[in-house]
Amino acid sequence: MTVRRISEARERILATADRLFYDEGIHAVGIQRIVEEAAVTRVTLYRHFPSKDDLVSAYLSRRADHDHAQVDGIIAAHPDDPRAALTELATALTRDDFAGISRGCPFINASAEFTGSHPARLHAGEIRRWVVERLEELLRRLDHRDPVTAAQQLMMVRTGAVVSGALDVNDRLSADFLQAWEKLIDDGLPSHGVETTSGFATSWREPRHFA
Repeated sequence: MTVRRISEARERILATADRLFYDEGIHAVGIQRIVEEAAVTRVTLYRHFPSKDDLVSAYLSRRADHDHAQVDGIIAAHPDDPRAALTELATALTRDDFAGISRGCPFINASAEFTGSHPARLHAGEIRRWVVERLEELLRRLDHRDPVTAAQQLMMVRTGAVVSGALDVNDRLSADFLQAWEKLIDDGLPSHGVETTSGFATSWREPRHFA
């Protein structure tokens, strides 16, 4: 068997597992189902993925690679404008009104099926930490007041929106998500003033204290 045929078989197995695991769940899909739909033998599948856990890990690594490429691509497209990059990171989710992730976050879904230190949970933690780090870096470039907390909050808002997209019927989901996302960013920026009763804007650098 040539290297090309081996590579094609591996990709076919992985693409099939990706579709089935995401659409139906990992525990719900057996190896025989993947073998049949990928049109390979069990020997071929186990040659590439010695266990189902190995296949699950490869599936989530594939998803993580896609997310890395998407996030890095958006940031690279706005090298001198971290604010625009932050907005685009949110907007990219809403272009199809969350249809591309209609069954929710693949990492959260996979993590929910396992306990302890299973690779699925490790992958979920790794990708979420990585995204938060990218958000924090962009917020720091904007001189955000609290980039660490804001990055965590942005991730929570994003997670909530993805889950809502899978479970709720909400015509305003995209608009509400973007509004919450932008507010979390703007509220910590140096230029974001707070209207006082005297009509003057007070910067976050000049907090008011009330007795």
